[in-house]
Amino acid sequence: MTFNEEKFEMLKCGPDCNIKTTTTLHTEGGSHITPTPHVKCLGVYLSADGSFSHHITETVRKARGVAGWVMRTFDSREPEVMLTLWKALVQPLLDYCSQLWSPHKKADIQRLEAVQRSFTKHIRGIHDLTYWDRLKTLGIYSQQRRRERYRAIYIWKVLEKHVPDPTSSAFQAHLNERTGRKCSRRTLPSKAPGRCKTLLAASLAHEGPKIFNSLHKNVRNITGCSVNTFKYGLDKILRTVPDEPPVPGYTAKCRTSNTISDQVALLDRDARTGSSGGPPRL
Repeated sequence: MTFNEEKFEMLKCGPDCNIKTTTTLHTEGGSHITPTPHVKCLGVYLSADGSFSHHITETVRKARGVAGWVMRTFDSREPEVMLTLWKALVQPLLDYCSQLWSPHKKADIQRLEAVQRSFTKHIRGIHDLTYWDRLKTLGIYSQQRRRERYRAIYIWKVLEKHVPDPTSSAFQAHLNERTGRKCSRRTLPSKAPGRCKTLLAASLAHEGPKIFNSLHKNVRNITGCSVNTFKYGLDKILRTVPDEPPVPGYTAKCRTSNTISDQVALLDRDARTGSSGGPPRL
């Protein structure tokens, strides 16, 4: 089989600029392979700096384009019609492989959230509500909550042996009668550069078990069943966890971030102290 030399791409990663500058690769025919800052693999852009910022930019661009086409093509703004179109045409673009590239930067989280925020603002009857209230009225998750939910489901699948472990058996279940089943989590390398630690901390291998372990014991202990059964138990718990994603321009000050682990920790702390406080509303 002969490879198409015109499709060869090279991605140079790492902090050693000298090696990246002097290293060259050639095809079997002798053609020079030109380095590129981004390489698309199975629908996901991998960047030379190790981040997924370029992929997020492309995802937002595509989702906004499809959302705009929906607005121009369909006249109805009824909730049922708009949600059906959103879930069928736009949401899959934002969900694809999100377990891998889920962002940790607030700016990237807000960019993805802005697509849904703008779309729901055109729905009849709720356009004057805040984004947080629109999510509650429509009964849908924020984009940040959806991505974390997918990560929790994937960790459960790994522990149940439904899917391969992408970390070479780093995901191991630990059972405790008091705390229930928890997933082991790799520690960050102490000698790694700060940027590498940041990227590793936001990865599925590190953040996935953190999200799973923060869930209620009854959800973590679900085993020997279908994925839909676990999803039902997970959604039942998530409905009790506030979903208030970061939105630019809001005057409300959240008491914590919108991650599942932080919101659950805040609920537990309020339950122990008897506090019923929360972030001020608009």
